[in-house]
Amino acid sequence: MIMPAQVDRHDRAPLAANEDVHRGVCLPFAFSVSCRDDAVMALMRGVAEPGRELSWLADRPDIEAVTGYDAQGWESSTWLLHAMYENPSLPTEITHHQGRQSRIAEGLIEPLIVGEVNLDERSIVTGTPLGFVVRPGSPWQRLRWSDYAARAGHALNADQPAPPGHRWFPSGSWPISIDPPPEGSLDDVSLTALLRLLAEHSAQGADSPCFAFYASLASGDFDHQTLLSGPLQAIRELIEGENPYRSTPSNFWPHNRAWFVWTDWDLWATKISGSHTLINALRGEPDLETIDWPT
Repeated sequence: MIMPAQVDRHDRAPLAANEDVHRGVCLPFAFSVSCRDDAVMALMRGVAEPGRELSWLADRPDIEAVTGYDAQGWESSTWLLHAMYENPSLPTEITHHQGRQSRIAEGLIEPLIVGEVNLDERSIVTGTPLGFVVRPGSPWQRLRWSDYAARAGHALNADQPAPPGHRWFPSGSWPISIDPPPEGSLDDVSLTALLRLLAEHSAQGADSPCFAFYASLASGDFDHQTLLSGPLQAIRELIEGENPYRSTPSNFWPHNRAWFVWTDWDLWATKISGSHTLINALRGEPDLETIDWPT
């Protein structure tokens, strides 16, 4: 059954094949994700027996195999807030939803129809991207979550009932002048900084052997576990190339489990767990915005 829902959409993201994403409705997963063939990956390889390598996560709730694992047991952790951007040359009074409806009315784009259902008549385009996005060019500028909160008259704090996501912001459609944080994936700038710091705090640096897990919602495969293995530096390979995944992995970690990365499919931030030294380095990285939730 298809229900009225908000629509998350990112006009700027360089994902032409999957550019329009209507969240919260029953769509074939082939519409929004692309499953990989191991043959196209040079360094990341599928694990022959993923169940064995994932057995240490067996005590986690079953739902986490669908959205991503929130494993426990490290010295410290912090949340990496996915980057959002602002274009000061665009009007603030026009929303992403209004902009899309206007383009449809002018015949510039076609409405999104699945079966006999016109999703543009039954949902709201919020502007939130689903999956990996790259940093936009000028005149787009980084907009920190803390600066957005200050503009709204309150400080960004961890006194929230839910982890960082859409509940931390006003509901509805964003102004077209703002590209909100991506949901379910690290963004380009955050991924680059994170991989560099993880390499600096890993025994074999960028060559440290790692596992990368895609939960069912991220992979689109509800019948098989998607687990890959390869060097840390190859994580980026999963979202680049001719047939990339739509998002960064739901989880990735080194074989020695010195640290752990969790990006839930429904959240706008990524939890990093590891040593105090690593977490403090993440907190002090200029290209990253972090928050400790809960307090």
